[in-house]
Amino acid sequence: MSIYDTLIVAGRFASERWRAARLEGREEEQRLWQQTHMYSNFISVTGQAYLFEDYLEQHPPTPRPYVSSVLWTHQGSTAQKLMALLLKAFDETPDKQPVSVLIHMLNFIADTGQFEACEDYVDNRLDYAPLTIAHFATREEAEAWQKGLAEPLSPANILIGDDYYMASYFREDNTRHIYREYVIEPYIAEEIKATGIPPKVPAFETRAEAESWLEQHPAHPFAFVSIAGEHYFAVNHKRLKRHTLHHVASSLAVLEEWKKRIAEIEKAGEEEAEAEDE
Repeated sequence: MSIYDTLIVAGRFASERWRAARLEGREEEQRLWQQTHMYSNFISVTGQAYLFEDYLEQHPPTPRPYVSSVLWTHQGSTAQKLMALLLKAFDETPDKQPVSVLIHMLNFIADTGQFEACEDYVDNRLDYAPLTIAHFATREEAEAWQKGLAEPLSPANILIGDDYYMASYFREDNTRHIYREYVIEPYIAEEIKATGIPPKVPAFETRAEAESWLEQHPAHPFAFVSIAGEHYFAVNHKRLKRHTLHHVASSLAVLEEWKKRIAEIEKAGEEEAEAEDE
């Protein structure tokens, strides 16, 4: 079973427990089971699935699960409460494997020194831009970075210039890919739909002026600015300590073209399925 399938099975176990807690009105337990998905998301979006797979291999099943001592130094944390719930579930359920994976998911985050970063992600994810792990000026730099690593983090979003890309690596055949991801464009469309572009936004003659201003007035996590009379969507990438600037009109045009291509692909698939049924 691949690590991705392993995480899916563990996620289904958590979802079943979440539904049971909801039906019985156990709100705190329900919240904690929901949090397991956030910890799993943290591992996924930071490209650490294979690293977690290696960690699992280093911790084979035991009658009593290993628990990282790091977790017990953070009294009252969400992770500590969740670990207590998982240990209880481990004792109660005949199938130990899925809950064991969830336990080791927390252990992995703690033992690799990512406890604070993960807690920040879980608690503040709605206030941050879509997470990226690295920034490069050009695609050539990104490809050189990816090729130079024995095992790149994967899959994970990176920035090339102002654009989001997905960097993927497959351990099974050592293949590596970088392709465009339209991650931020829907945010721009939703922001405009919800509130519109403010009538007055910070205005600058050059990009350098806008970037200098944003260093002192970081977006939280998004903000509209004007550069040379054109509207831009500023995105604060807190982990990378930088902003990207997205030309609003161009981004909306790209989003519409992307939606059009997706619709064409879906239509072609439906027509192919109908032809096979005839």
